[in-house]
Amino acid sequence: MEHTDPITCELRFAATHGDGAPETIALRSGVADGSLVRIHRGVYATASDWEKLDSRGRHVLLTRALAAGPARHGVVSHVSALAALDLPRVHDDFDDTVTVTDPRRTSTKTSSHLLRRPGQVPADDLVRLGDLSVTGLRRTAVHVARTASFADAVLCTDAVLRRLVLPNGHRTGPVVAAALRREREALLGRLGPTTHPGNRAARRAFQFASPFAENGGESLLRVVLFELGLSNVELQREFHLADGRVARCDTYLAAHGVAVELNGFVKLTDPRMLAGRTPAEVVRDRARRDRSLCQVPEVRAVVNCEYPDLVVPDRLGELLRDVGVGLDRRRVTAAARAAARRFRGDTP
Repeated sequence: MEHTDPITCELRFAATHGDGAPETIALRSGVADGSLVRIHRGVYATASDWEKLDSRGRHVLLTRALAAGPARHGVVSHVSALAALDLPRVHDDFDDTVTVTDPRRTSTKTSSHLLRRPGQVPADDLVRLGDLSVTGLRRTAVHVARTASFADAVLCTDAVLRRLVLPNGHRTGPVVAAALRREREALLGRLGPTTHPGNRAARRAFQFASPFAENGGESLLRVVLFELGLSNVELQREFHLADGRVARCDTYLAAHGVAVELNGFVKLTDPRMLAGRTPAEVVRDRARRDRSLCQVPEVRAVVNCEYPDLVVPDRLGELLRDVGVGLDRRRVTAAARAAARRFRGDTP
């Protein structure tokens, strides 16, 4: 599906014209004939724009509709800021409740499509996205880490650190290490005492997070590897191949000499990633690269996994056991339970 930018989609407001105005009647008629979609009471968008938006985009459009009315005193925050800033999380589906931080509130209040949380957001913690005032990257990371699951907190914080520490793409070295240390300490410094609700979980996520995960899938891969009992995982480890090329692996288990690569379907369909190759050529090149990697002394094996292997960690565990990585069955069982809660909402 072709997607459009929800920040620039046109919104039409009945309040601009008045309840009985011909323009307002025309808006309601548009909904009846299918040319318009009612986003919220008195707010409409064209059906063609709506159809091009994914779940995240529709949430952002609803956020804009509410920010022009009942949420106008608040700052878009938490999961709604995550959506507006295009930060990753485990699930692609967003619900129809917009979250804002409202300085007028002293307690949390939920109403139709709107969750107001109390709090002040300093001006230097705000960003402007079109007609929205949104919490900035650091504050959004804190909000998500305090209120979301460990996996969602890591996916969000990984992406925030990547934007702050590696804005121009992958790099390493002392300058990057110093920048990462400053940003991590700055995030931790925002949390305060562990007695504050969510701070203990947020601290754990911030200490685990890394800017070297290049996308949400790689972040989730590292979370699942950790849940399987493999905590010493290197990200984006580079190896010099015999032909002079440098191969950079998604994750590397140094204790086992195993590189673990996450292969998404997009690598076989995105024209930019195909770079003129057919999907069959991509698979062939991957196999050749794997063979070259296994000729490097530090690499004993390469494991290629896919997103479904993260949804069902037993499958990833089996792939790892096939190349001699020993796993504690209790950790595998615990990882499977965590995945069931994460993806299916199973209760503990």
